[in-house]
Formats: sequence, structure tokens, C-alpha cells
Amino acid sequence: MQVMQRIVTRACAVAAVGVALGTWAVPAASASGGGSAATGHGALGPVGKFAGHDWALTNDHAAGPAAAAAPISNRTFAGYQTGVSAGSATVVTSSFTLPVLSCTTVNLGIAADAGVVANNTGSIAGVFIGCLNGAATYYPWLLVNGTETDYPSSPFAAGNVINLTANVSTTGTTVQVADVTTGVTEQLTGAGFSTGAAYVGFDGWGNSSGQLMHVPSFGKLQFKSCLVDGKALASWRPQAYQRVNSVGTLQIATGAFWPGGTAFTTRYEHQ
Repeated sequence: MQVMQRIVTRACAVAAVGVALGTWAVPAASASGGGSAATGHGALGPVGKFAGHDWALTNDHAAGPAAAAAPISNRTFAGYQTGVSAGSATVVTSSFTLPVLSCTTVNLGIAADAGVVANNTGSIAGVFIGCLNGAATYYPWLLVNGTETDYPSSPFAAGNVINLTANVSTTGTTVQVADVTTGVTEQLTGAGFSTGAAYVGFDGWGNSSGQLMHVPSFGKLQFKSCLVDGKALASWRPQAYQRVNSVGTLQIATGAFWPGGTAFTTRYEHQ
């Protein structure tokens, strides 16, 4: 299985400062090869921004049982990612229940998301999950062709059921976060692009200074109904990733697929 590292730059709106060019990427796929996480992202008040996704794209497109390879350690991503045929119309979906967080006064944050990415861009639907000023905080955010929109004024709550959808083709993009419990939905559309990979899991979040935030204590979170083009995510033989910190300590563990191949459990290990 070949792994390619991709880096994409994008402009970020910076509150009260103007516009800065940020780097939307991670330094390396493995813990041993990485330095600090991507920085330079624009800030939205004290909340920060999406800190980037690992652009390692698998070239294994075969259907069948999930890959048996051990999870790859990664500075920002925990979950599963699979390659898709270049330029194909790709739809990735997932569902999960927002976890109860154990918060202190330390600001922490991650993003539960599902996305479609390519060599130099991506479209993603996600929810910020974190502790801000001692309070558990959850809200939707969307990325269309590398442009991020956050919705902190549409807060979610622990226990709410969330559905994520990212639909990308060469002719158009639609990303959507739907709170099944409350009926609140955020959706954006945009231009399409030639797809390269699809994924479901946790991505990193950057604080207002552009630094990668630590992981909140979320216990366990199960990603369910994980489908790519209507097929179980496991059937695509995706690569598993687990998040570690700068010294290799496991932060978020990624479990094996449940029977049926559409669900897997992630587990908090370390801040």
C-alpha cells in the first residue's frame, strides 16, 4: 500500500486582525516522522479553527474485508481513511452520539468529522467537541473546497445524535451536519473537484494562536452508519489511524470494525 503526503494552503479569516494564509496539513503520517502540528490558522475568537487532516491517501481500492494492518500513529487524525477512484463521485456518511465531556479550566478540542479529500483540497462535515473556559462545547462546522465555516451560534448538546454527509463530484460539492435530536441542520454547497480519498474519524483543532489543542476526555465514541458510496466503510479496506502526541503517547485509540463493517469505536486515552 503506498502512502502519499499532501499539503494544501488556504486563506483563513482572522478575527479583528485581517486575513492570514494558513497551512492546512499535518507534518507526517507517523509519530516518528512528525514535528509540531500544523499552525498558522486563522482564529475565530477564543475557539480557533480546524487544524488539518492527514493527506495520506491509500491506493488500495479493492472491496473485501477490512485491512488487518495496525493503526498508523498520527499527530492529528484518528479513524479510518480509504482511497477512492480518482475523479469519481464520492459520498461519505456517518452518525454518532455527542459524548459527555469531563472538563477542567483547560481549553481542549477535537473535531468529529467525515470528509472527501484530494491532492490539494477537501470538503468536510464535522462537529467541534471541546472544553472552553471550563464548559463542554459542541457546534457544527463545514469545509467546502478548503474554505471553512463555523457555526458556534448553533450549539449542540451531549447526547444529541449527529449525522454527517460529504458528497463530492467533479461537478459539485455538498456537505451537511444534521442534529437528528433537535432538527438543526447546517449545509453548504460549492464547486466540485477530482476526489482521492474518503474518511471518518477525529481531526485536530487549533486554538486562537494556531496551536494544536489537546484532546478532551470524551470516554468512548462510536462512529456508526459509516458508508462510502452506499457501501460499508470496512468493505473498502481502509487504513486505520490513531492519534498520538509529540512524544508518541496514545491520545485517541481506534478500534476494529463492528460486525457489518459500518461502525467502529474510538476511545480517549490521554489528553
